[in-house]
Amino acid sequence: MTSTPLLPPLKIERGLRGLRGIDACLVEDGPKFDERTKRWVVTLSLHRDVGARFVGTSTRWCVLIDGDYPFGPISFYPAAEGGLTATFPHQRRNTAGRERRGWRSGKLCLDSPFGGERRVTVVRDPVGDVDARLRWHVERAMAWLQHAANDQLLAEGEPFELPDRPHTTVREWERHLVVDDETATSFAAWSGRERTFGRARFGAVTDIGGALGVSRFEDQSGTTIRTWAGRELGDLGKGDVNGFWWLLPNPIVLPPWQAPGTWGELRRIAKAMGLDTDAMLRWLFPSIRGAKPSSVLLIGYPVPLRVGAAPSEVHWDALLLPRLNEASGKPPSGFRPNARGWWHRDRYGKFADNVSLEYLYAENWSPQRLHARGRLPTAVRDLRVALLGVGALGSLLAEMLVRAGVTDVALVDDDHVEAGNVCRHVATLVDIRKDKVQVVGQRLRQISPDVRVVEVSKAFCGDVKTIVEQLDPYDVVLDCTASDEVVTLLATGWWSNPRVFASFSLGYGGKRLFSFGVSGHEFPQQEFTLKLRPWIEHEAATWATSEEVLEGAGCWSPLFPARHDDVVLAAATCVKELETLVAQRPRAPRFRVFAQSGSDDGFQGFVPEAIPPSVDAKAS
Repeated sequence: MTSTPLLPPLKIERGLRGLRGIDACLVEDGPKFDERTKRWVVTLSLHRDVGARFVGTSTRWCVLIDGDYPFGPISFYPAAEGGLTATFPHQRRNTAGRERRGWRSGKLCLDSPFGGERRVTVVRDPVGDVDARLRWHVERAMAWLQHAANDQLLAEGEPFELPDRPHTTVREWERHLVVDDETATSFAAWSGRERTFGRARFGAVTDIGGALGVSRFEDQSGTTIRTWAGRELGDLGKGDVNGFWWLLPNPIVLPPWQAPGTWGELRRIAKAMGLDTDAMLRWLFPSIRGAKPSSVLLIGYPVPLRVGAAPSEVHWDALLLPRLNEASGKPPSGFRPNARGWWHRDRYGKFADNVSLEYLYAENWSPQRLHARGRLPTAVRDLRVALLGVGALGSLLAEMLVRAGVTDVALVDDDHVEAGNVCRHVATLVDIRKDKVQVVGQRLRQISPDVRVVEVSKAFCGDVKTIVEQLDPYDVVLDCTASDEVVTLLATGWWSNPRVFASFSLGYGGKRLFSFGVSGHEFPQQEFTLKLRPWIEHEAATWATSEEVLEGAGCWSPLFPARHDDVVLAAATCVKELETLVAQRPRAPRFRVFAQSGSDDGFQGFVPEAIPPSVDAKAS
């Protein structure tokens, strides 16, 4: 920490005066400006009447305060001298750190609930209040300490929290991510396999650079335990990986709640569970000695969804294993050049107790995890969807469906991306001249590792047999082309299994959305044309009286104007309409028009409209 002649902000000084009424808090030093973090540091001690394991009667803290106080972050860190040395729940990994500074790395999580709290009623950081904000953080730290001393930071019923893990310092692996797709369903495959180990196979998650999916788990005999449930994984090529797994029966933590940081700590945790880490390594070493590919060990354990509940899923951490030289050369002193000698060379060398574990970034990418914050009902997610036309409306609709959990999509369009498309399409300028289906397909695969996309970069055309065969695998056929020819061709087919047909199109300026849907064996073109005709006449008249929109010199064709926000609003409405069509499966055509509504107060929303304005005007 480097002091400077800078004077502390008056508002921080005022916030410190608000701590005088807290008997258990003593401000020892500061505020002093830290050049490295560009924040003000206050050192204080918090006192308790009774000590406990890992928590003494007095603990020292460094509080980092933003210069914009009472705004900006406030962070509580254990002091390097006299501070907590253990890691608890609701705390970052608490190590001494490599930098020379006055605090450890175990920042407290004070602005989130702990110990059974509910955010809306308790956890409200008084941002902007000069007198109350610093005092609030100190009182929160004191409450955190009380819960930590009584082992009450994790309350029954709260979401289960994993301990914070350090991440690899190996540069070539910093941009890689190891992903699995464990669920409550796949949990059954691991029943009875705790305390065992085997091989793990990896593949590239296509179109998501650096993501390695666990394609298959095998036991020691080579029998498959479970496989990746998402789309087919690609070849890793030169980046091939030698993979292994080890499943332990309980969370891998040092008391109170710290992930192991060295091979020695991992051995201690395993031993407490009655397991021998070296027995697993003896089996593993022959496969990695002299191996050119990198080697990754997945260490897993069952976890519950909530504290106190039964385990329902396997969590995996990923470790990058040290490279081992071939069994050659000179073994350690006193050992012959045999299996025992090479074992001791490696066990007490690159896998010694004081060697740090190299954690890779690892995540669970199961659909339940990726779509938990917002997904469509199962009845919609499980449908196979064919989308005709991936222009502005179609591309956004496809993205919304996949983000909400749809995993089987066919894209049909023969157009390519032009610069003018980018203002309201999912494409960007780097996609110019690419096929739209290629661009949208890649976008969808980057959103979900489960989505399977069929790209048809040619016009929707052909004889009746071809059209029927092309669309036969799909439960839903969506038309976003605004093309009379496509609707006519669609109407020529007849399918033995009924499906949902829907046609979505925009009105002039994106101010209206036309939605037509039906469930049946064929697309009813006659009813579609009859219901849409009066609206098309109105749209044509509106367009004719409006000024043409041109891209620029040399672009003679008038453009259809619609802002991106209008298209997004329409696409979101299409998703809602599709939900209704799937739920109701209407045998009679369902036709709805949504129009943007406004008043002197501004935009009012997208509301149903029954009669075209021109018809309404004539009737009046």
